[in-house]
Amino acid sequence: MYRVLLVDDEIEIRSGLKLKIDWAGHRFEVSGEAQDGREALALLEQHRYDLVLTDIRMPIMSGLELLKQCAENYPRVKVIVLSGYDDFHFVKAALQCGARDYLLKPVVRSELTSILAKLREELDSEREAESRHDTVQHQLSESRTILREQLLMEWIGNDEEERVPELKREAGRLAMDPWMEDDLNMQFINVEYRVPEGRFEQHPEGGGLFRLAFQLLCRETAQQFEWKDSVFAFYYRGYPQMMHFLVSAPDLGEGELRKEALGKQIQSHIHRYLRVEAVVGIGEPFLGASSIRQGFLSAMLAWSQSQSGVVSQIVSSEPSPETFAEIFPDVEKRLSLALENADLESFSGTVEAVVLAGRYPLQGVASFVLRVILLLDQAARRHRLVIPETQEWMFPDTAWHQHRNGASALPYLTGIASQVIEGIRSTRVSGGVSAVEAIRRYIEQSYMNELSLTLLADRFHLNATYLSELFKKQTGTTFSDYLTQVRIGKAAELLRDPQMRLSDIAELVGFANASYLSSVFKKHYGVSPNDYRNHPVAPS
Repeated sequence: MYRVLLVDDEIEIRSGLKLKIDWAGHRFEVSGEAQDGREALALLEQHRYDLVLTDIRMPIMSGLELLKQCAENYPRVKVIVLSGYDDFHFVKAALQCGARDYLLKPVVRSELTSILAKLREELDSEREAESRHDTVQHQLSESRTILREQLLMEWIGNDEEERVPELKREAGRLAMDPWMEDDLNMQFINVEYRVPEGRFEQHPEGGGLFRLAFQLLCRETAQQFEWKDSVFAFYYRGYPQMMHFLVSAPDLGEGELRKEALGKQIQSHIHRYLRVEAVVGIGEPFLGASSIRQGFLSAMLAWSQSQSGVVSQIVSSEPSPETFAEIFPDVEKRLSLALENADLESFSGTVEAVVLAGRYPLQGVASFVLRVILLLDQAARRHRLVIPETQEWMFPDTAWHQHRNGASALPYLTGIASQVIEGIRSTRVSGGVSAVEAIRRYIEQSYMNELSLTLLADRFHLNATYLSELFKKQTGTTFSDYLTQVRIGKAAELLRDPQMRLSDIAELVGFANASYLSSVFKKHYGVSPNDYRNHPVAPS
């Protein structure tokens, strides 16, 4: 039903209009009455109306003044003016001020019915367009949220300083500039839920629907947080029972306040609404986006030090020894290079130089072991290897946690590395088919992001020239042509929705602007996007 407001200083006129037709039969309802323009404005401020029928000549505030106020403050409201024959010059002025139509007094039933039918079609069309607009905006918002999460996970997984400028550019494209300030104080909070024994019979860990409820609750908690603009919540599929939060603050003191409040609030909501326990790991504070990776690792280290068992806890990370923090970035590069070169001897020698040096406390060695296992896990994931030992870091109080001295840490890490390196060698011997398939899957999932051959070569630890040749050999087309085909194909799918603007489609599929999309689309399909939308054709 569309809501109608009747405005006339004569109650008989208003009563007559209400009885004139079956309003409900035309999908309208008279929801308010006013005897002058001022009363009508008060009602418009309090309630939503779709249509106003107003007399022109009224005391206190005339219909013309009401019309001007509606045009300025309530532009979506349709206004019909009522007038006598001798007021026609007022009617002309009203139409110039935005009135949709007019009715002469006394109102004839057929004329009122005709005008309502016309307005109902307009209102239906506008409501449908508004609904589609909201849907598109929601899709864009959801897409941007997903892209932001993917970017943050890319940043966490990045161990190369050379990629930082590229990641910052992508952050700017996704309107994440405030999070990229070099002097911004930040901290990670990682949250894991633990299910009491017997809570779920078929799925001891809660199952997919429960995990979804957990994720939604964490996101809603972040949105309702007192400092919601300073919290970014995200989920990483590799850690199914966890949610992660990046918290920013203007200074360390404020950061301490915010992370403590958020940690307690999340833990309380999980216990209250999901009836499970929550373990919160709070990382060390860090400054600027360049330290995001280390900040995330410190939060994972804090969580890993939690007690085993189904009990809620909040665990803070203890700062790593300064000397260890200083050397690890260089060590990490050497270990990554050794893995990609399938050089177990170099890997073992680098680990040995650190853990047997004898100058780090137990906490430092434990931190090093965790970081190396994370590195091994990332290498295994890049090459799509299934090696359970690389995922032991996700479970507190398991084997890796027991290696707090160099004598036991060295063989433990070398043993896992040998499995990863053997898997890498096998993958490469297979002719690179697995690598190309992994890259194709990555393109299918990330086509909307800024992608390049160099970026993917870095991500999958391959030489760019070698990858270019390998990709063309396996797919029969170049990397750039394949990426363009995927993007254009996705654009063609979105063009089926007549309400989606070309600029929105361009953003969703990874083109810089609508003009460039149109040029490339016409080259592939032989017609412009608008012509394709009206008459779909196959690619030329």
